[in-house]
Parts: sequence; structure tokens; C-alpha cells
Amino acid sequence: MVNYIKKNFLSSVGLYRYHDQHIVIKSIPFNSPDYAYTAVLKEHTILSQLCHPRIIQYRGYYQTTTSWNIVLEYAERGNLATFLERRLAEGAFLNEHAVMAKFGDIADGLVYLHQRNVIHRDLKPANVLICIDNRLKLADFGISKIMHEDDLNRTIVGTPLYMAPEVARGKDYDYKSDVWALGIIFYELCMLEHPFVDRFGKRRNQKFSVPQLDCKRLGYSFALQVLCDMMIQKDPAKRWTLESILTKFRILEIVS
Repeated sequence: MVNYIKKNFLSSVGLYRYHDQHIVIKSIPFNSPDYAYTAVLKEHTILSQLCHPRIIQYRGYYQTTTSWNIVLEYAERGNLATFLERRLAEGAFLNEHAVMAKFGDIADGLVYLHQRNVIHRDLKPANVLICIDNRLKLADFGISKIMHEDDLNRTIVGTPLYMAPEVARGKDYDYKSDVWALGIIFYELCMLEHPFVDRFGKRRNQKFSVPQLDCKRLGYSFALQVLCDMMIQKDPAKRWTLESILTKFRILEIVS
């Protein structure tokens, strides 16, 4: 039984019930543009090699006479973008424990990817899904990349609001580009808004500075600002690696 089907000009995503379980099927017609077909095949290739509780589960694939289809786990509570929008509308800020729990889930999945030589390249709240137990999982690996030794990355891909500066400028980049995006999401978990959205308008040429959390008003410890400082650095050389951040703060031990 089909509960819903969401379509765009490239693919459709349907929710189905199969043996008393809900599954998601992402379909792409064979007559789709090459880049769209390539993205779905890439997602299949990467997800089929991953197995981690903070990564959306890959259940398989199949072909029909007209389409190529990936079967995925269903996340019952939607995505983090919708969650944050709802909290903002309600004026309901997260407490520090909730912020760190959600950040820890995303970081746990991301460090797993990096240890397996995968750069996500499109990390953003819309690509972080929420399961029935309120735990988070990373999804949407259509523009992710498996890194190989001596690889150079200069392809400008991703969502502009979450794109690391070096990616936007067409410079070489690595796993730290995901750390920038993670830092933006962390700020949004704390403040329920994007730190740089006005830079895409009238203040775009403003000199860069690390965004400041309103720790005093929201009752956060200063450690959260330190986390921001580690991740949201314009110069990749000053940006910490995810492994170093997790070691410094023992985040995964705290939230597990």
C-alpha cells in the first residue's frame, strides 16, 4: 500500500508498507538526465557499503522496465529542518542537553563516514532525518564522494547556505568542509536560525567573524561557544577535524 508519493522533476520518493514495516522507495526514471541518474547510482553505491545506527539504512534496490529504485529505511518524524522551523515558530529553544544529544547523533554518523573515506558534501538539516525514538540519522548521499589517496576536490557542490568557504571559492577541500556544515547546524540547534543568512543579502561583504551564541540568555555553558569556534572557521587550517572535536569534548560518551 502506498501512503504517499512525493515527486520532483528528477525522481519520486514513495512511502510503502511491506510486511508490516514502512519503507521508502526512491525512484528515478531511466530517461532522467545523466547527472540525476548518476546521483542515484552514487547514493546506492555509498549507502550499500555503510552500516551504522546514525546513517539511514539501505534495504536494497531493484529495476523495473522504466526506473531504477533504492529501498531505504523510513524515518517517522521527518527531518531536522522541519523540526527547527516548528521550534522557531513556537519560540521553543532547546536546552543544552537536547542540543548536545542531537549534535552528538549527527557527529557520530559523520565521523563514521569520514573514517570510511566519505565526504557527505550536502550536510544540512533537511538531510538529517528523525526516527520514532527521536534519534537522528544522516541521509541523501547523491553528491557525496568516496575519497581516494591524492584526490583533489574542487567541484562546487552542495547547498550554498551550508557550503564551506573553500568549496564556494572552488579551492581544494576535504573532510573539514563537512565540519563547517556541521558547525552551521550546531548554531541552528542553539539559536533556531542560520548564522549567516543575511550575508546572502545586503551584508554579504561584511568581514567574517565566528557567530556568537546567546549563551547567557539561553542558559548554555560557554563550552557551546567553544564548539562553534572550532567548527565555523573560514580558514580550513584553523578549523578542527571532527575526530579532534569529539576527543576534546568526549561528546559521544556524553550522549550515548
